[in-house]
Amino acid sequence: MAAYHMHGDALIWYKGAWDSGQFTNWETFTCILQIRFGPTTYDDPMEALTRLKQTSTVSVYQTQFEALVNRINGLSDAHKLSCFISGLKDDVRLLLKMFNPTSLIGAFGLAKIQEEYLISARKGMRPGGDRSIFPTATKTSYGDQSTEGSSKWTKPFQPTRRIFSTEWDEKRKKGLCYHCDEKWHSNHVCKKTKIYLLQGCETLEEDQPERDDEGRKLEENSVLVTHVEGNPEISLNAIAGTPSPSMMRVKGTVSGEPVVVLVDSGSSHSFLDATIAKRAKLNINQSTKLAVRVANGAIIHSEGHCDVVPLKMQGTQFCPSLYILELGGCDIVLGVNWLVTLGPIVWDFSKLSMQFANGEHMVELRGLEPKPISLEGSSKAMLSSMSKGRGFLLQIQMESKVDSVVVQNNEVSELLTHFQGVFEEPNGLPPIRDHDHKIVLKEGTPPISNRPYRYPYYQKTEIEKIVAELLKTGVIRPSFSPFSSPVLLVRKADGSWCMCVDYRALNQHTIKDKFPIPVIDELLDELGGARVFSKLDLRSGYHQIRVVPEDIEKLLLELTKGTMSSW
Repeated sequence: MAAYHMHGDALIWYKGAWDSGQFTNWETFTCILQIRFGPTTYDDPMEALTRLKQTSTVSVYQTQFEALVNRINGLSDAHKLSCFISGLKDDVRLLLKMFNPTSLIGAFGLAKIQEEYLISARKGMRPGGDRSIFPTATKTSYGDQSTEGSSKWTKPFQPTRRIFSTEWDEKRKKGLCYHCDEKWHSNHVCKKTKIYLLQGCETLEEDQPERDDEGRKLEENSVLVTHVEGNPEISLNAIAGTPSPSMMRVKGTVSGEPVVVLVDSGSSHSFLDATIAKRAKLNINQSTKLAVRVANGAIIHSEGHCDVVPLKMQGTQFCPSLYILELGGCDIVLGVNWLVTLGPIVWDFSKLSMQFANGEHMVELRGLEPKPISLEGSSKAMLSSMSKGRGFLLQIQMESKVDSVVVQNNEVSELLTHFQGVFEEPNGLPPIRDHDHKIVLKEGTPPISNRPYRYPYYQKTEIEKIVAELLKTGVIRPSFSPFSSPVLLVRKADGSWCMCVDYRALNQHTIKDKFPIPVIDELLDELGGARVFSKLDLRSGYHQIRVVPEDIEKLLLELTKGTMSSW
């Protein structure tokens, strides 16, 4: 009866034991059965439980866990729960630790839900596109879950590869592709396609292997900079003195010296012009200097630092800390490091007013109205308005526009009207005549076929436009000839484009026609006494040379998109 319920390894063992006569009664059978398939005295289920890790699905891991737990007596529920959670994969285990389940049944359910969510997210079934709403320590790929216990394939995680400047230079010297180790040429295409992600991120100093000369100077002077946070910057408007919507000019005094203060939210620090510091006889600390980056990318260095500057603006005394810098458009720049000390600020740029609390009193600073641009009528007035020997001299001159009117002679107008057909643009090919040109190739010459040239993207539209016009006028037609010659665009004197076909390869294998060469002296003699000269526009000169029908296929042109047409 017991053999009827056996299958697999148990049935094979039973047939072997029965044939060899290892058991004769039920007691002997149960004894050797337990020895063969039961646990031995050397088995330690507690050790196996602590070493158990999830390698497949949660269901398979749960079955293995329950098989070991049932062999251990006296194990508390809290200990069982801790062992189950610790053996799960990281992306499932972290979720269970966040929800902190209190029972094994709840832990089983949460683990299966998270596993199902991860599978659907990796297959792209979830519309959000996020990999997981919970942080995951490792990225694990789950396979097909149709059969429990089946072998699963885990896709290895591929880290992001960064190519440094030394590797770029080495590959450039060897003539290798930057992305693969194959030889690079103009038409090289990598065998393995890649997806590139452009991500904007903050550039840190340790991530910059190469630095320019200004960066090296900045690093050398970094020992002089003390207690400076962030990247010191000053707006270009503060240097040039041009107005900006994010700044306001205020009049003030420093130790009795009148100054123009620029309250600028575009500058990170506050600065004082060196001339004002000398006039006010301020104490300048030469040991503390600052490298300041201007908005246009240039770097300028301060001459020192004044810890306390007695600045008075519209009846209110301030004592800001200022760096000494050569300023062109104002005397003092109060940047963000001074504005943050004021607390909440009400700044109305339309009325050029700024209100803030100074202790128990409200302070309101009124800005100066920008002066309108005026024209100076004399050089003396211009020189008197220059600041620190710098200025601009502009000269305005009235210019009257005269419409050019071309007056033609009546006789010339009548002549042009009579021969108006001569000046019309040609439409189509010339008629077939008694003698048309032939293209005779050398004996044994195969069809001449060259690949098309690569042209810039901005010429693509122009080439398509010219081809459409030539097809419409009947100059070219679609063809599937084995001959092909590349085309290229040439800019004409009037700025327009002309499409030319490179027939040099065809000309090398063509038997040249023999024509008498005219002598230049004879041509000049024929011009003797001539008074009227004319010139022809040869922009369609090639279209007026007819070729015999059997040689038209040799004049095929090829474009990069594969369209081939024959002249």
